[in-house]
Amino acid sequence: MSLKYVTSDRRFWPLFWTQFLGALNDNFFKNAMVILIAYQGVKLWGLESAMLVPAAGGIFILPFFLFSATAGQMADKYEKATMIKVTKVTEFIIMCVASLGFYLGNFQMLFFVLFCMGTQSAFFGPLKYGIIPALVKDDELVVANAFVSTGTFIAILVGTIMGGQFVSFENYVLPVSLGLTVFSGLGILTSQFINKVGVVYPEIKVDYTFFRPTWEILKITARDKKIFKTVLGISWFWFMGAAILSILPTYCKDVLGGDKSVGTLFLALFTIGMGVGSFIVAKISHKKVEIGVVPTAGVIMGIFLIDLYFMPKLYSKPTELIGLSEFIVKPWAWRAVLDLFIISIFGGMYTVPQMTYVQEISDPGVLARTIAGNNIWNALFMVSASVVVMLLVPKGIPTVCLILGITHILVSYIVYWFYSEHAARFWMKIIANTFYKVKVKGEENVPKGPFILASNHISFVDWVILMGTLKDPIRFVIDYNYYYMPMGPFWFSQAKLVPIATKKEDPEVLKKAFDKISEHLAEGATLGIFPEGWISRDGKMRKFQPGIMKILKDNPVPVVLVSLDGLWGSIFSYHGGKVVLKWPKLFSRREVTVTIHKPIMPEHYTSKEAEKIMISAVSDYLKNGQTVAPSSQEST
Repeated sequence: MSLKYVTSDRRFWPLFWTQFLGALNDNFFKNAMVILIAYQGVKLWGLESAMLVPAAGGIFILPFFLFSATAGQMADKYEKATMIKVTKVTEFIIMCVASLGFYLGNFQMLFFVLFCMGTQSAFFGPLKYGIIPALVKDDELVVANAFVSTGTFIAILVGTIMGGQFVSFENYVLPVSLGLTVFSGLGILTSQFINKVGVVYPEIKVDYTFFRPTWEILKITARDKKIFKTVLGISWFWFMGAAILSILPTYCKDVLGGDKSVGTLFLALFTIGMGVGSFIVAKISHKKVEIGVVPTAGVIMGIFLIDLYFMPKLYSKPTELIGLSEFIVKPWAWRAVLDLFIISIFGGMYTVPQMTYVQEISDPGVLARTIAGNNIWNALFMVSASVVVMLLVPKGIPTVCLILGITHILVSYIVYWFYSEHAARFWMKIIANTFYKVKVKGEENVPKGPFILASNHISFVDWVILMGTLKDPIRFVIDYNYYYMPMGPFWFSQAKLVPIATKKEDPEVLKKAFDKISEHLAEGATLGIFPEGWISRDGKMRKFQPGIMKILKDNPVPVVLVSLDGLWGSIFSYHGGKVVLKWPKLFSRREVTVTIHKPIMPEHYTSKEAEKIMISAVSDYLKNGQTVAPSSQEST
């Protein structure tokens, strides 16, 4: 990711630093307040400090449920850059009240400030995420979101550390108050440079009754099944995040026996890991949201959460609270540190792709309201997390970790079914690029919308290479003999593969295959076909079968030829007459070239011309004495 986005890119840096300063200030205040509650044993409204910490999280989130709908309407009706400036001035006023609360030592007032901060954030959220697609190009969206997420987590880190350190001073009121007001003032300054993007939906009527627009916006998020499933996935992450953050201070104090500095370290590690996870997602996405990583990230988070349950069984808790220097020399301390860091890394990898996916597939006219709806669902889940944690705390903090970990693994399994074909594509991408040096030519030739991808068939891993090359899943047509192998339908159906047979073998399977093909293309999917019908046995391309021509009669979509070169001779080819039963070259990644040709319109496609194009682009065929003059019909 190029740092120019946050240093010199006039389109993006003002928004980045505005949201960065806001996140820093929020967490500076929240952590200062939470640390004081946890370590001073504050009691309010008949609640102990262990209950007040998760209650604080719920109070901060409640305004997202109450006001996000109206905030989304206002973000679509009014100019977003102007609205951001208004929210930053509001933040400054709230921080002045917070300073007064710290000065008076009035925690009732600080809880009120917490609610006001949540309200300000509820109005800022739809503006922040709604303006990004208007500021950057489509192929910059993943990077922009990764920067916002990474910046947010760094801001959380800095704010968390500052909040914990500042309240450890004997006279903490003045430095805390200065920090809150200075950061909010800088946020006002940077917001003045945000580019105006115009009004998306000026005719919308803002409903200030709050509850009615909340219901309407929830219906907007539920209108599209893909968006709704993704919003629920994001909301579940925030349930987990809110639960983890609410128990971390108590876990550090009561389970690990660490003082404030240890609690600050763990909060810092959580935010650093989230930023690292966001950065990793941006690197592996390559300008296209990698939604398939989400289920795997969720399972790994769950496993390491469960490990936090076993931590107290490894050691005897110190009789007195120990500082950071004593804590880090304990051998079991590093296991706790590693657990939390891995949880947070995969947390970043869990949430960033889903947020970007919502922006990518949403209608621009309702994007801000969709994000507001997402915020409402997030708020519901986070408030629920506070309630659940408060109910589970009496069973012990380690038990809370165990329950959260098991539940998260189960939810990740459900999320997997939402994105099963994307998950399959993600793992094929990882496998392909781990064991092969894949060079792709002609990526710009991939059309939008449904099309047939036709590839030569040289080995048993051709489909793996292809799945890992394209940015969208490919629904392959596969021989029914392979599809119906033991456990085959269970796995292949998750990638939405289509079993096919010849008319002689099974006419019913053949009919269902063509019906399913039409259904997939009508959905806008990419259909993968190996037109030769079987894998090459001699390193030469076989004659194309008439299957594509039959499909095009009822489904006139473009055909994109993709040439695979370099796989003949691999252990998965019939080179030498054997498959797999031969030694690969150790420590050597085979070079494979994937050439994506220009789309051929359905009325121009012929099998003969397609064969010529394919043969001329594959050196494996030319080396085996197969030559055909290049065709002139490769065109759009």
